[in-house]
Amino acid sequence: MQPPMNLKHILLIALFLIVSGCAHVPQEESAVGPDSSKPYLNMILARNAENNGDWNQALELYAAIDDPFSWLAQARIHFILNQSSSSLKFVDRLIQEDAYADEALELRTKIYARKGDWQQAINDTQTLTEKYPDNRQLKLFLANLKIVVADFQGAKTILEGLLGSTDDSMILYTLSKACFGMKDLTCTQKALMDVIAINPKFSPAYIDLGKTNELLGQSEQAENAYKQLLEIDPYSNDGLIALSEFYISQKDYTGAISTLETLMRTNPHVQIIRKLIVLKLQEGLFNEALADFEQIEEKTDEDNYYMAIAYAKLSRYEDALQALQDIPIAGRLGCDVTMLRSSITKDMGNTKETLDILISAWEYYSDKETCNDIGYQLATELDFTGRREEALDIAAKLLDKNPHDPVALNFIGYIWADEGTNLDEAYDMIKEALDLKPDDPFILDSMAWVLFKKNQGNQALKYMEKALEQMDSDPIMLEHMGDILKSLGKINEALDYYIKSSILNNMRPGIQEKIDELLE
Repeated sequence: MQPPMNLKHILLIALFLIVSGCAHVPQEESAVGPDSSKPYLNMILARNAENNGDWNQALELYAAIDDPFSWLAQARIHFILNQSSSSLKFVDRLIQEDAYADEALELRTKIYARKGDWQQAINDTQTLTEKYPDNRQLKLFLANLKIVVADFQGAKTILEGLLGSTDDSMILYTLSKACFGMKDLTCTQKALMDVIAINPKFSPAYIDLGKTNELLGQSEQAENAYKQLLEIDPYSNDGLIALSEFYISQKDYTGAISTLETLMRTNPHVQIIRKLIVLKLQEGLFNEALADFEQIEEKTDEDNYYMAIAYAKLSRYEDALQALQDIPIAGRLGCDVTMLRSSITKDMGNTKETLDILISAWEYYSDKETCNDIGYQLATELDFTGRREEALDIAAKLLDKNPHDPVALNFIGYIWADEGTNLDEAYDMIKEALDLKPDDPFILDSMAWVLFKKNQGNQALKYMEKALEQMDSDPIMLEHMGDILKSLGKINEALDYYIKSSILNNMRPGIQEKIDELLE
């Protein structure tokens, strides 16, 4: 079989054919079809079509040439078109015929890698590296394949053997991936620092170094890595995003806001605006958050929900309710929206409307496994308005859904303790709730209260102290502490707690009478 002619020879033949055979023939504008009697002309035309991206025309012309070079070209084009099966047919034929076998094997490696047949891709690449042991690119490709199949040690061995050239930055960067896969963060860190030392403008290395430093608990070094990248490229999207996420992880929301605002100047993407809004809400910058919302043309339900939060925090209650009005209760945000609406109407002093919102929502959610918060809040509001039996019915329904619901157990146990009934059963329910949520201040308060009702003041005092460590400004808990201290004969201390409770809520019934009694 004849090898393909060199390009100079082919061009001379093509020129001869054009001059001698086509000088006086009118040229058509449509693509020239294959002519099996003119293989070299077909080859020229096929290469021209391929260079122009006319893949179908190129394949048609190459198909008229039964030659290894055309098989390789067809395999290459089918690979470009993501037609792996067709490409493999030509590749396997070339390997079998031992024609352009190396090129075919390299192409087959890429085909198998694309298909996810990593082991076959590795086998082919290893064959090539054994044949061409000085080919660094092949070995680097093999190392990457080994990383894909989690053979991190194998990849590391290959990469360490490649070190020593004038520019090892890509080898070292790949080595950092192998080290990371081995969970050797010190090795990862060193490889990335070496990359930066060799190539200070290799921006991905700074990002990965920052992440690695974070995992190593080296916060200052992590921040420095991101800032070094921003010194090289002050408007690097990746650098600014990484630095903002670092600040968020450190709860430095002011730093995160400042960084994202820098990013916004070059990349005002809507998702960046939304992240900025959430951070500003977190920091109490409600007016600034509302100003940012103006940049979002098509607002989602979530946007409207966050807008309502900002309005509510600014006591713009009507605007908040307006923002929430079109968000469906059956949607993903239905539960959160209901809780927010009820909170707003409660702050507005509309007790009846608050109950109506919660009752309506509970009719929808009561038989569902989601959003028990509405049931908890409804039971609480019913109890506050003197509708205790209805509140107990809600809590009982919650326990039907989950007999180990700590909030419902605590709610019923507390009410029974407050009424001085079913004290043993109330204690058992509160104890189970406390076992499930041992640090919950409300359950700690309930345990103190039921023990107080069972005349176990010293034990009650211990739980009450734990509750007040977390909730030292709750008027009910302060009053409970006063009652417990009074029962233990600690009158002056009890008076202090009663006064604190009264200052926080002087509308609580009976609190002033307790103060007056101790002052007599």
